[in-house]
Amino acid sequence: MTEAAKTEAELSKEQGNQHFKAGEYEEAISCYTQALKLSEKGDKGKAVYYKNRAACHLKLEEYSKAAADASKALDISGNDSKALFRKCQALEHLSEENPQHLTTAYKDAMQLLQMEPKDSQVRAMLVRLKDRVMKLSTEKHATTNRVEQMLKIASGKEESLENKRKAVSNLIVLSREEAGAQLIFREGGIQGLDLLLDHQDEEILLNAMMALTNLCYGHRSRTMALLDVITLPKICRLVARPDEKVSNGATSLVQAAIRAVTGLDKVIHRGAEEAVVIDNSADLEQLMKALLVMLKDKRVSGIGRDNVIDLIIKNVPKKGGLGIIIKTKLAQSKYKDGIGCSELFIDMGGLKDLIVVGGNVKDSDPCLPMTEETRMHISVCLTRIYDDYAIHDEAVRRYKDICQSTVQGLLGEVEKRGMVANLEAIQALTTILHGPFDVGNIILGIQAIMNNMIALCAVEEPDMQMIAVEAMIAAMSKKNRSTFILSHGAGLLKGIYKSESADDAIKVRALVGLSKLGSIYGSDGTRKAFAEGSTLKLAKHCRKFLLTSKERDLRRWAAEGLAYLTMDADVKEFLVDDPQTVRAIVELAKAGGVNVVYGVGTTLNNLVNGYEYGNEEQLPEMKKLAKFAKQHVPEPHKLDSKEHVDTRIEKLVKEGVVVSLVALAKTESHAERELLSRIFLAITEREAHRGITVAQGGAKVLIPMANEGTDKGKWFAGQALAKIGITTNPEIAFPGQRALEMVRPMKKLLDMDASALQNFEALMALTNLASQSESVRNRIFEDNGFALIEHYMFEDHEMLKRAAIQLMCNLVSSKKWLEKYQSTGNDRLKYIVLLCGEDDFELVKAAAGTLAQLTAHKDMCERIPDEVKSWVDILCEVGASPMPDIQHRMMVVIANMMMASKELATKIVETKILDVVMAVRISLKDDADPTKQKVRKCVDMALRAATDFGLIKPASNLEEQEALPAQAELLNAS
Repeated sequence: MTEAAKTEAELSKEQGNQHFKAGEYEEAISCYTQALKLSEKGDKGKAVYYKNRAACHLKLEEYSKAAADASKALDISGNDSKALFRKCQALEHLSEENPQHLTTAYKDAMQLLQMEPKDSQVRAMLVRLKDRVMKLSTEKHATTNRVEQMLKIASGKEESLENKRKAVSNLIVLSREEAGAQLIFREGGIQGLDLLLDHQDEEILLNAMMALTNLCYGHRSRTMALLDVITLPKICRLVARPDEKVSNGATSLVQAAIRAVTGLDKVIHRGAEEAVVIDNSADLEQLMKALLVMLKDKRVSGIGRDNVIDLIIKNVPKKGGLGIIIKTKLAQSKYKDGIGCSELFIDMGGLKDLIVVGGNVKDSDPCLPMTEETRMHISVCLTRIYDDYAIHDEAVRRYKDICQSTVQGLLGEVEKRGMVANLEAIQALTTILHGPFDVGNIILGIQAIMNNMIALCAVEEPDMQMIAVEAMIAAMSKKNRSTFILSHGAGLLKGIYKSESADDAIKVRALVGLSKLGSIYGSDGTRKAFAEGSTLKLAKHCRKFLLTSKERDLRRWAAEGLAYLTMDADVKEFLVDDPQTVRAIVELAKAGGVNVVYGVGTTLNNLVNGYEYGNEEQLPEMKKLAKFAKQHVPEPHKLDSKEHVDTRIEKLVKEGVVVSLVALAKTESHAERELLSRIFLAITEREAHRGITVAQGGAKVLIPMANEGTDKGKWFAGQALAKIGITTNPEIAFPGQRALEMVRPMKKLLDMDASALQNFEALMALTNLASQSESVRNRIFEDNGFALIEHYMFEDHEMLKRAAIQLMCNLVSSKKWLEKYQSTGNDRLKYIVLLCGEDDFELVKAAAGTLAQLTAHKDMCERIPDEVKSWVDILCEVGASPMPDIQHRMMVVIANMMMASKELATKIVETKILDVVMAVRISLKDDADPTKQKVRKCVDMALRAATDFGLIKPASNLEEQEALPAQAELLNAS
């Protein structure tokens, strides 16, 4: 190390010491870091720099960094008592969150006492640490004994049932904390809980599964040990149980195990857990095989089958989840292209199995137990697999070929198995049509399949009619199919509905079929499929089922009928004018269930005209051109005017529609999520409804909807959140962690493909969020946040530019954002100054506020005269503004610049800025307006700085000035 470098390092250290004494700890850290860079390896002087930097970190409450720097100082100079003391201080603070640091801190404090036996601070620290170590030891010993006792009671044969229940409940509480979970694991808790999985008491069984689930969270190796003891077949048997609570509990255990093994739980592993990398591909592949076996196993209950399908939905169609398999064993195979687990699932026959199970009917062999929601679960799963897998033409073709060949294969077995095979094929097709519809529509083109549906409707056998009618309903989503059914099947559907011998379950399905046929022209007020008034009659029949039927399935079908009929504006008004019907729809939604989402969601979406969002209005010229070409142009109904829509929304909100939407939001279907997002957006259009939406849980469910779903669905959900964020206090609407979660959907709305209104509302919402906390401002900065927002600061659109500047005004108080402006080689500061000279008052107000924040730093003040030629004119013009808010902000800027340095103050005094400042002071002398008094305080601060620098002299007749407020207070006021 050269003498020059050594001298420079010492100089940096001295500068750091000065900053430390002045309380400028970040600047001191920079100086000590510079000294370390100038020092060579092995230089003993580095110990001083490290321990000094550790002291700064302690002041800033950066205890991890303080402990690290103090340790580095001790590595160089092992007997440095100051470094050891600072390490102990840091570890003492860290031990409050992580008790593992407590023992190290106590040992170091003991060593420090030997080095400094008379130091009172050291002795006091040692007493504190000793008390905490003893307390921790006592608690640990007590907890260990408690775990042993609970396990003994839980597995004891002679213990009472009540004592066993209490013991397992206590184990759940302990397992929620990492320390407790580790104790349970060490004391053989997995083996003890394994025995309880065979217990006859349901409460004990459920609690045992919950405790095991907690043991899996965030710990891969513990989960693998658990799966070794509690075998996969045993867990699968629990999933297969007909008891819904038991099956759900076992499913949660499987999901927790998958997330832990694959790392999807996003828990940061430390130490040995982080270092160990285990090949889990064999176990995960075994799990996928087990799921496929259970899918077709007749011993699996209906609820168990639903849970198996849900596990596939959650873990297969993702690049994570079970897709971890491809990272090891299959890394060099055809799965390495990133499609991942979906392709493996298809190769293992999973897609075909899903379709076959979806086609299972009462007379199938075997007849699989299914719930009324099983086929909807399968449809959602088929859609998710399709969206994940079919990313190129070859994959799309393969997916369609498998679906088509499976249905054709069932049709080909008609001669061998009779009508059952035909029914299975039609049922399977219905399931596909409810999922990836385009694939199902291709299969509809198979010769005679539509004729088969029509023919089965005419067969007076209830099960056959029901399957055929459901297939016809699903097939009507394309105009050409609807026209065919209108011509050949409408009469049959009317006959079934009017038949006195037909069961209500078949009647309501026929009614839905007629309702869907009646809506084939959508909301076009000039075209009707049936005679005038027919749709209203059908709606009254659907209402009857909805209000009088006790069976949930019949009410669900009635809601689906209304979903089609509410395309007619007359039906919309009929429904909302009947509070009893609206309440029935809301109550049906609250009851939940996958298969009610479409019917209820579509009905509500039609009532609020949610489909209008995202659809560009046709230009008048295009309408004229279409009419000239004798093409039909749909005309909106007069009852679909904004006035009528607003009235309908008001009535729905009063009947509790938000609560029903929150219940429906649990759906895994992206299309249904988009549907719900549209409704939320329509509701939040009115400011009066936003508070109700927050109070009833709408904001909470909108965040995940804005992060996962279709592109439009995410935008609509994000826009609804933005509207809430603009007018509602973010601390109420998005408390705690939710404020950070809100940032991501808002930044998505800043995408160039989003509309200008969505961009604007996102900027406004972020402005409110940014005022909440430093952590929110830092989250906005992440993932290219600065560039994203800066882009809109240069927008030609006046409103977007203004909103972006207002947002930046709230952000530049944070260090990361400030550093972007402090960096040289760009015109960012110049641009802000120039914006202060614009004509838009709101824009000037935001720009002046931003500049007031920036000029709180000396380096920014000194750059303004060098970078902006017209700085004097701009400061004078804005400083003399008749608007007090703008004038106040500019006077803060002038005061900051005047106080920055004597050199800069001299430049200002030599310009007409001083005249403006003096004129403002005189004009505000007797003005009692609070804002103008703030302006005067800034003026006084600027003049006091000029006086202190000896640039001006106070007039002898001036009254003695009161103490001027601190610079920080002025900035906060701005």
